[in-house]
Amino acid sequence: MRDQQPPQPAGTYRDRGAGLVVFGVIEILIGFAFAALIPLTLVAVTFSPMVEIQLVVSSLALYAALAAIFIALGIGSIRARCWARALTLSLSWVWLITGFCTMVFLWWFLPGVWRDLGASSGLDAGDARMVALGINLFLSMVYVLLPGAFVLFYRSPDVIATCRVRSPIPGWTDRCPQKLLALAVAYVLGGLSIIAMPAYGFVFPFFGFLLSGAAGAACWAAVLVLSGALAWGTARGEPWAWWTAIATGAVAGLSSALTFAVIDPSELFEIKGVLSEQRRLFETLWPASPWVHVALQLVIWGSFIAYLAYVKPLFDPPLGHGRTQE
Repeated sequence: MRDQQPPQPAGTYRDRGAGLVVFGVIEILIGFAFAALIPLTLVAVTFSPMVEIQLVVSSLALYAALAAIFIALGIGSIRARCWARALTLSLSWVWLITGFCTMVFLWWFLPGVWRDLGASSGLDAGDARMVALGINLFLSMVYVLLPGAFVLFYRSPDVIATCRVRSPIPGWTDRCPQKLLALAVAYVLGGLSIIAMPAYGFVFPFFGFLLSGAAGAACWAAVLVLSGALAWGTARGEPWAWWTAIATGAVAGLSSALTFAVIDPSELFEIKGVLSEQRRLFETLWPASPWVHVALQLVIWGSFIAYLAYVKPLFDPPLGHGRTQE
């Protein structure tokens, strides 16, 4: 991931206004898709009275937040705003990296999950394989190809120059290196994901134990506050944000790895209140060996710490203290 490149002088770049409109419309359509999930979920609830209200409320809140984000970014892209380009690029990087890791996991570690689910629904082996292939191809497009296209477009020097010419007044995103902005966006998205926690009993992994209820809620509330503080501090390039992220990343990685090494999956499903239909799906996805989860947690948090080490120079000195964007 490279920082934003300096804008090219007027007349020496290719105007990408049409592309900004096209990609902006795509973002708005994605936002509308999330918004459409709200009434669809409500309709589905009327036919499935056994669905827990916490799950419904959490889902609706998450859909509404994502819809607002994509629609706002889409409008900003159409208007060629620098902040919209920078935030869309940061969001796309996070989307691409997490999506790529998800697809690697599905293609290589769980190659038969969709086939098995299709077979359990009464499909023959050939049809189940075709369904599995179709689902994986569709998810690959959504998780990899689409965000990859966003990254390639919004990081283009011509797009940067187009936005700078059409909205020349510098904004706060112009003072933040792209690497730090992407990290700040990741913190915001992480905080946003906490919206879903009430639907799963506020389960919180804590050094070999599973906290839930009030204790779990308090821990997730602390994570939410921490995510917001780290996003704010990182966007400003504050050194304390880097040191705090390093410390919390190491603690979270150790806590998660230790917890998944010793917990019984059935205990986790029971605390989360997973319904029988959902439980069968979780058990299909759940690797037999706990060390798979341990390794996964170590890779996730180890990669996070490695990225923090990579961007450490951008935190010293802080932005706004005699230093501008790299």
